[in-house]
Amino acid sequence: MAALRGARGWFERHRQTMLIMNAVSVALLFMMHVYAAAVPTYSQQVGNAVSIAAIVLASIIMLGVAWKGVVPAVICALGLVLVHNSLILPYFAPADPEFPDFFFNNQAPVQPPSAAVAAFVATRMYFILGLFMVGLAMAIAFRPSILSTRNQPVPADDLWSSYPVWRDSILEGRQTEPSVPAMSLMDEKDRYLMWRYEYVLADIYGQPHLVRPDSLVPKRNTAFVRDSISGLLVGKAKFNSM
Repeated sequence: MAALRGARGWFERHRQTMLIMNAVSVALLFMMHVYAAAVPTYSQQVGNAVSIAAIVLASIIMLGVAWKGVVPAVICALGLVLVHNSLILPYFAPADPEFPDFFFNNQAPVQPPSAAVAAFVATRMYFILGLFMVGLAMAIAFRPSILSTRNQPVPADDLWSSYPVWRDSILEGRQTEPSVPAMSLMDEKDRYLMWRYEYVLADIYGQPHLVRPDSLVPKRNTAFVRDSISGLLVGKAKFNSM
């Protein structure tokens, strides 16, 4: 586990470098795909060399994504398999140059389908789909905020996490004024509804704090925050369903 944490820490420190290496590797794979489409060559030796180069570049990409989690690793691996197959497919001659003639709706096709055309279409589809999956994996790994929706509701815990919690010990050394129970500064309606609150929001010495109902607060420098419409105290609910 220590070695795993150390490796993860190394990747975190070199996050920017890994992202650059992944981008360069994707660009090289794209150039290899363009060359294979522009210069069609049936050569097993060239195909083997392209396969080795593609595996090396795919390993670099996979190494930069796998440490970010299982989901981006799986998506990236599937995409890299498609990209690899699309790169080596143009270098191997089809086993059957032409498919047997077939008829559709009792009509002969205008141009008999060929294995070369099928390989051409498969190469393009494999590469586009594989590149999309690699890009999706990199987005999940390095910039997941791209995939998040806007204006989504903020979790309640995140909403209140920006406010410090008031503690009775803060009053130590500030005995210039008496401290009283927080509920003694509330009216009868507030005390009746206090079972609903885990914390109430109050301005203490000019700073907003989350105050427990049973806390001690300064008597003259405490002002509870109220809703402008209902007039009720603003605070964190004790029960999530409320």
